[in-house]
Amino acid sequence: MHAKVGMSLPKISKNNKSFSLLWMVLRTCPGLFVAAAQAETIEILYEQGEESGILAGDWGWLLLGFFAAFCVVIWLLRNHYTQRLAQQEELLERAQERLQDAQRIARIGSWTRNFETGESFWSREAKVVLGIDDPAKDLSHYESLVHPDDQDRVTEAIAAAYFQGGSYQCDHRVVCDNGSERYIRLAGQVFLGKGSSPVHETGTVQDITDRKLAELALQRSEARMRSILSAAPYPILIVELTEEYPVLFANESAYALFGISQEQTPEELKSREFWSDRDDRENFIESVLTESRVFETEMVMKSRDNKTFWASLTGSRLEFGGINSVFISIMDITDRKRIQQELERLATTDPLTGVFNRRSFFDTAYKEVRRAVRYSQPLAILMLDIDNFKAVNDNYGHQFGDTVLRRFAELVKSSLREEDLLGRVGGEEFCALLVSSQERGAYLVAERIRKRWMEEVFELQGSQVSFSVSIGIAIMLDETESMEDIMERADVGLYTAKRSGRNCVIVHNGDTHTSKQGKN
Repeated sequence: MHAKVGMSLPKISKNNKSFSLLWMVLRTCPGLFVAAAQAETIEILYEQGEESGILAGDWGWLLLGFFAAFCVVIWLLRNHYTQRLAQQEELLERAQERLQDAQRIARIGSWTRNFETGESFWSREAKVVLGIDDPAKDLSHYESLVHPDDQDRVTEAIAAAYFQGGSYQCDHRVVCDNGSERYIRLAGQVFLGKGSSPVHETGTVQDITDRKLAELALQRSEARMRSILSAAPYPILIVELTEEYPVLFANESAYALFGISQEQTPEELKSREFWSDRDDRENFIESVLTESRVFETEMVMKSRDNKTFWASLTGSRLEFGGINSVFISIMDITDRKRIQQELERLATTDPLTGVFNRRSFFDTAYKEVRRAVRYSQPLAILMLDIDNFKAVNDNYGHQFGDTVLRRFAELVKSSLREEDLLGRVGGEEFCALLVSSQERGAYLVAERIRKRWMEEVFELQGSQVSFSVSIGIAIMLDETESMEDIMERADVGLYTAKRSGRNCVIVHNGDTHTSKQGKN
C-alpha cells in the first residue's frame, strides 16, 4: 500500500484564521511535517458535492501540532514578559538611585514605624542626616538622639498627632555620635486604626543646620538693626511691600513725630494714616520701587491729631526679617518750608502791597500769554495809575501815601478773579492781567474798580480825602502779539485817559478811533 498524501495544501487559505497558527507551526517544524507525511493518509479534498474529512487515526498528530503551537506561543510570551520585567527592574533601580541622590543632596531621609509589631525602618540617608556612624544602629528610641533642651517640644508635637492622628512637624536639635549638634526638621504622619489607636507612622528627617544658623544670624542681625534704628535721632518707618503697606517697624522718634501712643505696637499702625494725601504715599513707594532709592522728597504728612506738617522723605528697598520692605526716614521740615515760602514770597511780591513785584508779574504774565495762544483763549491787560499821587506824598507824607497804595492794591485784588494776576510795576502804577477775558468783560471790571476807588474815603487830620484812578485797557488781537505789544497798547490807553482829564477808562486796540472812554 502506497502512502498517499492527499493533503492539498495550496487549497488551504493562509488567511483562514482557523488554520493560520497551524500553518505557521508546520512551516517552522519540518520534522513534524515529515512525520506526518509518513503516517497514514490524511485526505482533505474539496470537490463538488463531496464531503471532506480527517481519518480517525490522525487526530493525535493534529493535536500534537496544536500543542507544539501552544508551546511556541507560551515561550514567546514568557520571553516577552521576561524582557519587560527586566526593563521595569532597571527603571526601578535607576529611580531608586535618583531618589537616593536627591535625598543626599537635600540632606533628607525617610523612616517608618509599625506600632503593632514594634518594628521600625530608617533609611541609610536618614542615619547620615542624624550623624550616626554605625549603619546597623537601632533607632527604635529616636528620643535618645534629641537634645535635652528640645525633648519637651518634640514630645509635645508628636503626642498631639498620636492622640488624634494626622501630621506633625518639629524643628529641633540632635546630638550626633561625634558629639556635635545638628538642627533637624522632623516631619511625620500618624495613621490610626480601630479604637483611635496609632497603628502606623511614617515620615522624614531633614538636616536644616545651615538654614537654621542663617536664620539665627539674621535674627541677631535684625535685633542689632532694631536697636540701632530705635536709637536713631530721626523718625524711621519700615513698611511691608504688600497691599496697604502695613508697618513692620517704627522707632521712638517716629512715635513722637506722629503722636503715637507707646502702648501701640508697630503691627497695629496703618501707614495710610501718616500721609495727608493718600496718593502721595502711593507715588512715593512707587518711586522707590522704580528707582530703588529716593532722596529728600517733600510731602505733607499728618499726626494722629490731624495736625499737618511738611516732611522730607528718603526711601530705599530693604529686606527686613526676610520680608520685602521699604525703609523710610522722615525729617520734619515745617520750619524750613515756612522760611522758604516766606523767602519766595519776598522774592516774588511787592513788600508794601503784597501783590506781585514787577519781575514776578512779567514772568507769570509771559506764561499766561503763551498759554492763551496755545489754547486760543482771549486775554486782556489793564494799566492802572492813581491820579495825582505825587501830590499825595508831597502834601500828606510818604507814610500816608503807603497807606493809600496798600488800600488800592487790596481793592483792585478783591475786584479780580483768583486766576487773574495783579502786580505793582511802578510807584503808583499797577498792571492786571485778566485771563479768558474779552474786551467787554475787561471794560466792566475796570469801571467797577474806578467807581469803587472813587468811593474810598481816607481820614486824615480830621478831614476826609478820596482819590481817582485812570485805566488803560488792551486785549490780545492775534497769536503773533507779544506781551510787550499788548502792554504798549494798554499804556497808550492809560496815557490817553490821563490826557482826557483822568478818572476814566480807555480801551485801545490799535485804532484810536475805536477807543472807549468811561468817566463820571
